[in-house]
Amino acid sequence: MSLVRPPAPIGSLHSKSERLERRLSVERAWQEFLAKGIVPAGVGEVISNSWLRTKEAHRLDPGALQPAYVESGEALLDRCRCDEVFGIVQPVLRDFAGRLDLADHALAYFDKDGWMLSIEGDPRIIDGLEATSFRPGTNWAEGSAGTNGPGTSLAEGRPVEVFASEHYVELWQQWSCAAAPIRIAGSPEPIGIVDLTGPWDVRRRQALMVVQAIARAIQERIQAALSVRTEVVRYAFRAAHEAGDALLAVDTRGRVIAMNDAANRRRLLESASLPPGLREAVSQAFRHAGQGEVALVSPDGQPITASIVRHENTAVGAILRLREAGRSVRVRRPAAPSARYDFSDIHGQSGALGEAVRLARVAAGNELPVILCGESGTGKELFAHSIHASSRRQAGPFVAVNCGGLPQQLIEAELFGYEAGAFTGAKREGNTGRCELADGGTLFLDEISELPLSAQTALLRVLQEREVVRLGGFTPRPVDVRIVAATNKPLEEEIRMGRFREDLYYRLNVLSIAVPPLRERKGDAILLAGLFLAEAESALHRSGLRFSPEALESLDAYPWPGNIRELKNVVMRAAATSSRPVIEAQDLMLPESRPAPAQAPPPDPGRTLDRAAILSAIEANAWNFAKAARSLGISRMTLYRWSRKHAISR
Repeated sequence: MSLVRPPAPIGSLHSKSERLERRLSVERAWQEFLAKGIVPAGVGEVISNSWLRTKEAHRLDPGALQPAYVESGEALLDRCRCDEVFGIVQPVLRDFAGRLDLADHALAYFDKDGWMLSIEGDPRIIDGLEATSFRPGTNWAEGSAGTNGPGTSLAEGRPVEVFASEHYVELWQQWSCAAAPIRIAGSPEPIGIVDLTGPWDVRRRQALMVVQAIARAIQERIQAALSVRTEVVRYAFRAAHEAGDALLAVDTRGRVIAMNDAANRRRLLESASLPPGLREAVSQAFRHAGQGEVALVSPDGQPITASIVRHENTAVGAILRLREAGRSVRVRRPAAPSARYDFSDIHGQSGALGEAVRLARVAAGNELPVILCGESGTGKELFAHSIHASSRRQAGPFVAVNCGGLPQQLIEAELFGYEAGAFTGAKREGNTGRCELADGGTLFLDEISELPLSAQTALLRVLQEREVVRLGGFTPRPVDVRIVAATNKPLEEEIRMGRFREDLYYRLNVLSIAVPPLRERKGDAILLAGLFLAEAESALHRSGLRFSPEALESLDAYPWPGNIRELKNVVMRAAATSSRPVIEAQDLMLPESRPAPAQAPPPDPGRTLDRAAILSAIEANAWNFAKAARSLGISRMTLYRWSRKHAISR
């Protein structure tokens, strides 16, 4: 008879002694399972099933020192590039990592195959997890790492909590983790996993609830982005019509969005889907999405041109064109990167914007380093393009790098390049870094606050010595490059926290330009909405669209936490979904916006608030739930609970 007691829910283990007792109990069960191959009574079904899979199907060693599958270098970078939602997920995770108290914990994201792509949280915990290979570039699917939060959540397709000795591999047993799958409509399997990991003896109540809330927030953001992306691909499909050619519109997963009669007649699909060979070829095309067009081959050997469709500088789909017999296929070769915008593309009449443009024109007339400061979505990259396009370097390359969108382990390799054999996974012939690619032009470093300290040191050398040394090399290479940086964080605070070098800050911050948020640009929201509506008409092949007076009033009153990017998406969505030529306020689907209370009410656990009051407090505090909860006189968890009850999401 087993002496293992039924497990208590992890969230109910309040004291350290209770957690220790639970760990010893599970550890005895784990040892008994390894010795006899039979799961003792008292082990949860999810864990017992995972142990059996790991032992019998995957045949993993419980004494393993790292997961079976590990990648780094170019392979990891390639995974990040090819994960269609990674760019959407990253800012959401950073937002939660900033708003939640992640002391003693780390928040990680895994792709649909179990590969970790990013990790945020307590630096001490991240360093400790590094010792167990819990880092970007390792595969945590059960077949690689046995029973663990992200891997078992992926295998089960549901939220999972794995406590201490419930991990099959002994080395992982010093940790506990809670993981939840990310799902989107039309995809039967999870497209990713969110995981919260910390030491087994540190109490983290409601960990499973937290990761489920994060996964839901990510799902909402992804669904909204994908709907806009799908519409963008549809617009491109309609615009690409040419008599006689077979046309297919596909998204980045190879899902067919639209096709014309010629494609239907040529039977390009199998069971309404791309044939496996063509689907894989399309997937490879997105790996080379920097090219305007990519040459493919149809199942019957006919040449196909895949024209990559981009939205907000991201590949969102492709138009596949199979030409009539006898017609030639011309593939465009990628040109050197150049600025796509200039000052004529910056629209607005407010004084705050005018001052920013004035300073940017001053910057265009000299060679000084520039820092563009402003919230996400304000158009900092548009300013960077415009400065380059009006400078004496306009004929040179404009190379943009999103420092926050690259795994920290690979930022230096991307920026400064590397020599042959510099690290595992590197290209055999080495690689040219972005600094060298920008020689003679401008290097735009977006989210520069996310640069690791080692990369900051190397960047300082570029600024001081005008030269770069590739990773794994010793020879300095001269570079003539102008640095334009952007940040949505106050770098002075990053310096105070020890995350940004003070000497680099003073080298970069020669000319600082504050790009104002849309809520401080009185009247510009209406002006921009009109421009975006005209763009939507052209893309949608509609005409006569206009805003009602109530819609214009809503556009002007809304605080636009997502700034211009949010405004454009709102207008695009309304234009695509409105069945009438007059777009009404309700078509915009904006949450109500009211001023926050003048002072925080006294705490009252028994009271409730209506949706408008809750939303008003959250927006007044820029979606910082801790501050919003204090202003309402309630706990943060109460605010989360009420927000879920009223379906409030960012």
